[in-house]
Amino acid sequence: MENLIESSWNTTDERLRKTFSAALIFHLIMLIGVSFTLPSGSSPSVSMEVTLAHYKSDEAPDSADFLAQANQLGSGDQSEASQPTTDQLSPFEGRDQGQMPQLQQERDEPQTQTLLASAGDTSNSRTNDKQAEDLTTQPAQIADRDIGAIRAELDRLQRAYSKLPRVLRMTSASAKSADEAAYMHYFEQRVEQVGNVNYPQEARTQRIYGHVQLVVALLANGSIKRIEVSKTSGSRLLDQAAVRSVQLASPYKPFPLELRNSDEIHIIRTWQYQSNNVLTTN
Repeated sequence: MENLIESSWNTTDERLRKTFSAALIFHLIMLIGVSFTLPSGSSPSVSMEVTLAHYKSDEAPDSADFLAQANQLGSGDQSEASQPTTDQLSPFEGRDQGQMPQLQQERDEPQTQTLLASAGDTSNSRTNDKQAEDLTTQPAQIADRDIGAIRAELDRLQRAYSKLPRVLRMTSASAKSADEAAYMHYFEQRVEQVGNVNYPQEARTQRIYGHVQLVVALLANGSIKRIEVSKTSGSRLLDQAAVRSVQLASPYKPFPLELRNSDEIHIIRTWQYQSNNVLTTN
């Protein structure tokens, strides 16, 4: 009985080992038959380091140290090849490709500013033109205003002048016409006559004598408009006596028809109070 049980366990164990081995072999075959593929992605960028050659040589070097855009034979005082360098910064870096380089932006900015300035200049030009037009118009307006003021002043002066009396001045030298001379002689005779009758007694007593020049303004009807002492005798007594003589002799006869073109006649005469107590005209 014991032998029968032990034989049964051995058969079961061997069967398990065979089953496990078959399963292991099957999985290995499955693993080998299945292929693993990586997800397709962007291919890595390939970069190439290129050295810029400053000088171009017709002959190519036997052994080039660097890759450049043109043939260039090496030169210098170094025993080993060294990468050429420069003290100038690159206008853009590799990561900025596809973007406008800063240097290009700086070059384009003046053009943009020029265009903006041109647009601003156009606007400013219009403003300046308007200001210039205003500046041009202002002097013209001022000139027109000044001319208008001058014309108004001339009109006022003309009206004022038209109201001024027409004056005939008579002196011993200017009374050339017979009519003027006749009227002046009449005036002198009348003042002398009245002045001698009314000769100042104080002047006779104190023996005061001298010359008095008067300006007598007569109106057309013969009345006195005013009397002025143009040159004094130095004696108030004689000056007042001469003025009083002209006043006492008025009114004078009206202007004759030949002198009616004048509104006033100004007679300028010098009256002499002589030492013999006689009043005459000079």
